[in-house]
Amino acid sequence: MRGYFRNRQYGLVLETYERMTGSSHCCCPDNQTFNVVLTACTHLSEYEFGSKVHSRARDSGLEFELLVGTSLVDMYCKAGDLGIADYVFDGMPKRDVVSWNSLISGHSRVGSLDKVNNLFRNMKSAQGISPTEATFVSMVSVCGDLCSTYNGQSVHAHVIKSAFALDQFVINSLIQMYAKFGILDSAVKLFEVAEVKDAVSWSTMIGGFVLNGRPKEAIKVFNCMVSVEQIQPTKATLLNVALACADLGDLEQGQDVDHKYVNSGFERDECLKTAIVYMYTKCRCMDFSLKLLNGFTGEEEKVIAWNIMIKACVELEQADWALRGILEMQLRGINPDSVTFLTLLPLFSSLSLLSVGMKTHACIIKRGLIFVRELQNSLIDMYGRCGHVEDCCKIFNEISDKDVISWTSMIKSCAWTGDGANAIALFERMIEVGVKPNHVTFVSVLSACSHAGFVKKGRELYKSMIEDFGLNPRPEHLCCMVDLFCRAGLLMDAQELIEKEKMNVHSGVALWGALLSACRDKGESSLGETAARQLFSLEPRNRVTYLMLADIYNKVGRREDANDALRLLEGKELKQRPGCSWLPRYQKFDKPSSLGIALAFILCHICEHNVITDFPTALERRGGVFVCIYTLSLVASNIFNYIGGQQMQNVRKHAISSLSYRRAEAVG
Repeated sequence: MRGYFRNRQYGLVLETYERMTGSSHCCCPDNQTFNVVLTACTHLSEYEFGSKVHSRARDSGLEFELLVGTSLVDMYCKAGDLGIADYVFDGMPKRDVVSWNSLISGHSRVGSLDKVNNLFRNMKSAQGISPTEATFVSMVSVCGDLCSTYNGQSVHAHVIKSAFALDQFVINSLIQMYAKFGILDSAVKLFEVAEVKDAVSWSTMIGGFVLNGRPKEAIKVFNCMVSVEQIQPTKATLLNVALACADLGDLEQGQDVDHKYVNSGFERDECLKTAIVYMYTKCRCMDFSLKLLNGFTGEEEKVIAWNIMIKACVELEQADWALRGILEMQLRGINPDSVTFLTLLPLFSSLSLLSVGMKTHACIIKRGLIFVRELQNSLIDMYGRCGHVEDCCKIFNEISDKDVISWTSMIKSCAWTGDGANAIALFERMIEVGVKPNHVTFVSVLSACSHAGFVKKGRELYKSMIEDFGLNPRPEHLCCMVDLFCRAGLLMDAQELIEKEKMNVHSGVALWGALLSACRDKGESSLGETAARQLFSLEPRNRVTYLMLADIYNKVGRREDANDALRLLEGKELKQRPGCSWLPRYQKFDKPSSLGIALAFILCHICEHNVITDFPTALERRGGVFVCIYTLSLVASNIFNYIGGQQMQNVRKHAISSLSYRRAEAVG
């Protein structure tokens, strides 16, 4: 048996064991025999056979012997039966470092951080036992998977004190852990101090940059790996590089990866081919993607590859490409699954393509997938964004096992339509049935309070989120609260909340921007100037800040200050990207309003007389599916800056809104 085992002929090990124990001259297996057979069972995932061997070992009185016990712990950990693994481990009178590592590794795989920490502490206090590189790799792995920064840094401190601070496997694990935490500075430092960098080290660093949205650095490291260090990339390396190229839309680098590496050694790897399909689609090369999709053989692999291609179309917000993809998919005899529809529905939601979403809903019913909870949740979200709350309620009531996403989607739908009372009632029912709200739930219900003007209830919910549910406020929650205060005219409360919280630049811009907008509506010049100063320091090249400040000055009669703000804006030569609305080309609309027609006439007259030089009234997209109508918000701002009075302010608001989605047909 040992000879078969050394040659990795594990099946023959089990056959020999059966002959040995089943013959008329039955030989009694010893601890060495049980060790070899149980390890072979683990390699073959023959856990049922291993359980029978365990029974034999128990009958022989060797169940808790060191070699046999360690093999049993390892087998049951890899089988996912941690209860029996704990039982065997606890019964062993003597344990070595392999026993400890096996159990720690087993619990780390299922994310039992508390159990892993306890085992690690007990291991360090055990006489004659010290952690090895395998111990630290398991510890680091579970901390990274659970994004437990504190525990991860604590383990790193133990590594530094040990003899494994420069161990290649440990360093690679630490790089990956810090990448998962989003602490790339620490990951880069570890990568740089590593004495030996193998393909795994390079691949892990590349993957860390991709994971944290820094594809340029990922490509730079990859080029250094293959050009300077002459290290052959692995499959994992190429997967990450393909994703980096997709994020950048870098077709040239992506094709280089495809031609040089994928076609010369990895051509049969379905996972890598799928990543290349994703890359070509994100680089807007649909024809290349469709050509590659012909090379997939297995049914499951085909569906996965098509889903990835459709996902890329959705990320590009190319509804026509996504629809073309699902049609091509079905024409080739490949049936879409629940993942396909889960990928498509958010796109229809974001673009408010209700008719297409309804057809997709019908297709889901025909496919027998309507009772898949994730799809039901996504349909609620889609109908909610399109303002069809009745349809949301029907689907919501059909869900038998509502989870936190189901409740949150329904609350969000009520919030979008301004039904704050129902949103709060749903939230309270959710608590009553024992479903714990998450961060997104509180964003939805706080948003509902904001739109409904429920200041007191909003304060209560915000306090409850922190004190009762232990959720720390995120920028989204703060935005909701600032919006709530601003709508209610409680501008000082909004300022106090903003100044109390420490935020990054992006969050600060959103919050101070909301306060500045409220100051404009309320004519609060002093606080408006404070908000504007904060925005100038956070985002000095945002022209909207100058325009809103000028609006505030005009509103309070400070025309000279308004002109100064506009002159300052002109001196900085900041340009604003025009807004736009997307309309289905062949959709029928109600009769346009007289105001809409008048606005269309005025805007055309402006363009005719070269007041502005770039007014593309219609931008044909591929397939002629959509028409884009530009809103000319810049022109409107410049015109109305010279006109005072509340009446013209109302006209201005109406004019800009008339060129939004619901009024764009007046121009079209």
